[in-house]
Amino acid sequence: MVQFIHAADLHLDSPFKGIKGLPVFIWEAIYQSTFQALTHLVDLAIEKQVDFICLAGDIYDGEDRSVKAQAYLKKEMVRLKEVNIPVYLIHGNHDFKEQDGLQLDMPDNVHIFQEVVETAYYETAKQERIALTGFSYNKRWINERKIADYPARSSTADYHIGLLHGYQEGNSSEHDKYAPFSLPELRSKHYDYWALGHIHKRQVLSEHPLMVYSGNTQGRNRTESGTKGCYLVTLENKTEKIDFFPLAPIQWKTVELSLKGKKSLQEVYQVLNETMSVHQNEEHSTLLAIELTDTGDLLEGVMRKIRQGDLLEGLQQVSKTIPFVFVVQLSIQSKKELNLPSLIQLFPDEWQQTLEELQEGTAFKETTQSFFEQQRLNGVLLARDEKYRKRIVQMAEQEIRQQLGHEGSVIDED
Repeated sequence: MVQFIHAADLHLDSPFKGIKGLPVFIWEAIYQSTFQALTHLVDLAIEKQVDFICLAGDIYDGEDRSVKAQAYLKKEMVRLKEVNIPVYLIHGNHDFKEQDGLQLDMPDNVHIFQEVVETAYYETAKQERIALTGFSYNKRWINERKIADYPARSSTADYHIGLLHGYQEGNSSEHDKYAPFSLPELRSKHYDYWALGHIHKRQVLSEHPLMVYSGNTQGRNRTESGTKGCYLVTLENKTEKIDFFPLAPIQWKTVELSLKGKKSLQEVYQVLNETMSVHQNEEHSTLLAIELTDTGDLLEGVMRKIRQGDLLEGLQQVSKTIPFVFVVQLSIQSKKELNLPSLIQLFPDEWQQTLEELQEGTAFKETTQSFFEQQRLNGVLLARDEKYRKRIVQMAEQEIRQQLGHEGSVIDED
């Protein structure tokens, strides 16, 4: 029997953009949450005495990794080294590998896969031979089918595990379609387990063999709501088992609250406080978005206090205790909104084609000419720099995604 932890998309040092106006202690708790989730992961690994850990990409939030994030990861990896737990790690589209000499070395119990698909071997304390195959991104945009480079199951291994940070074709996720693959392609390799990363919602794509997105370890906005964590995987002979363990110190939740029959400010304030109490949890803090329905009986003055944010400010007067329940948004839902697919979902090919065209010199120059003229910058010279053009287009795409409410980020500032 072999037992290991599968986690992905840690996004250490995520800036949590778009979250403003919070009390200092709330903001500090949010900022530290990705780091705390990693500590919880290491605590679990030590408690369960696992054979090893698989981290399936996007360990950091961006390729320009902060020294704090690297030092924190190194500290936690040293804890694992002290108890002889190895870590097998791939980098994804957020934290792709760059040969610029700005990375801290990890302890020797950490195997970081290179940009070419490779297989590492490990023998457990019970003398079980494990093969682990994967690769790290060496650039943000990897559109080729890297799955084609994965070898067939090792004939000398007791168990073979694949690590892949990529997009399953046909998946309804709004994440970008990096390193695409299909389930038949995964099955054709005859591995015992696929540790997948990139999609932040945990999903079991197949049970035999197990093909699993573990999701991210800490939700970063309202769209990443619910419990976040990792899987404890057990492989024994021809059986596979996974158990989910929560890691996130903070959860995002969105709830609908009916105010039918409520009129006064006191009535509304009381029911809102009762809702906050219901979501109080001893294990984690909660960031709560409340959508009010059935508001037809409310006094006009109460409606005004809701719309102007006065009532929200009152709810945000919380004591400095952790875990906490903090209301980040209070809105009136006048009618059920239609869940229409975004432009990105409706026209994925056209979206990608537009991005690629804008990175070409001529199209970039035509699109940005007026800006450079206004700023008195040499736009023609800058447009010749392919890396610069790609950076500008990525920043523009990120802004569009934020306006559309997309989680998926495209630049290191996400």
